[in-house]
Order: sequence, then C-alpha cells, then structure tokens
Amino acid sequence: MTYPNWFKQIAQENFERYLLPLAGKPDLNFLQLGVFTGDASLWLAQNVLTGAHCKLHDVDTWQGAYNEPVQEEMDFDDVYNIYKEKIKSYLSVLSFRRTTTSYLISAQHERFDFIYVDAHHTSASALLDCELSWPLLKSGAILAIDDYEWVHPDGVKIHAPKLGIHMFLDRHAGEYEVLAINNQCWIKKK
Repeated sequence: MTYPNWFKQIAQENFERYLLPLAGKPDLNFLQLGVFTGDASLWLAQNVLTGAHCKLHDVDTWQGAYNEPVQEEMDFDDVYNIYKEKIKSYLSVLSFRRTTTSYLISAQHERFDFIYVDAHHTSASALLDCELSWPLLKSGAILAIDDYEWVHPDGVKIHAPKLGIHMFLDRHAGEYEVLAINNQCWIKKK
C-alpha cells in the first residue's frame, strides 16, 4: 500500500525555513511525537542532524488514531515496517513504540533543541503533549505543533488540535516568540 507523505505536503517548508540553519551542528537533540512512515525522520537525519552526536527520538504507537477515518484502512504494522526500513541506516534515530504521554513522563531528564508535536490529533492530546514537552525544551529551542488548521471530518472542534494549541499558547504567553502560524504553529522558547 502507498501511504501519503503528509510531511512533504504540509510540514517540509517550515522544517526547511526554521531547522536548516541548524544543519551540521553537533550535539543536537530532537524529539518527534507522532512519526507515521518516517518521512520527517528521514528528512531530519539527512538534512539537519548531520553533526557529531546528534539524536532524534521518534515516539509513536504505530497503531493509528481512533478518530481519523483516513487511517481506518491503514495497516499500521506495515506503516511501522516502512518507517523502520527508512531509518535503518541512521544510528542517530532512536525509536520508541509507546504513547507520547508515557515517553514524555519518562524523559524528564532530557533536554531538546526541537520538539515536533504531531501525534494524536485532538485538542486535549495537543494540549497535553505541548504541556509535557515544554519543560523539556532548552531556552532558545523550537516547538512545532502540526495540524493547526486541520479540521476533523466530523466538524467537532475538540476533535482537532487548534483549540488545545491556543490553550497552551495562552497558558505560556510571554514565554515564547512566535515564528509561524500557518498549517502549523512554530514557536521559540525564551
């Protein structure tokens, strides 16, 4: 089965604009919450995390989202195998097959230069992932939240991330600089 490359369709332009300036720097520590087939992982490994001792922590259950009809027909074991094939030659990519909440709670000792939130697409999960990620970001680090403009097919606002993103931004007003708000929300922690 062929799966969509949502990274190329939605995210790559922002990744190029805000992350390519970091390319080749040593000791970068990145976190991606929600990985799917690994298109963003592959791009990051090839284009940004090329310096010494760089790491990308990929976190996903690889079970799909229960409330997204487009994912109902997908074979997530196949999705996971495609991901593993893409990243197999990149030792900088670490895979964690678990929920974002369990990973974030266990990673309180980590500090990241970039966190990409693109996991379960609901208002509550976007808010929770952002809140749990915020203390893990270094000062000057970037938080990117996907699916800002995405609307769930059922039209229910809490089934999409936007409300949760705004709740997070309101709670942390004054603690960040807005880099972009388009299909995604990109902020830099002060």
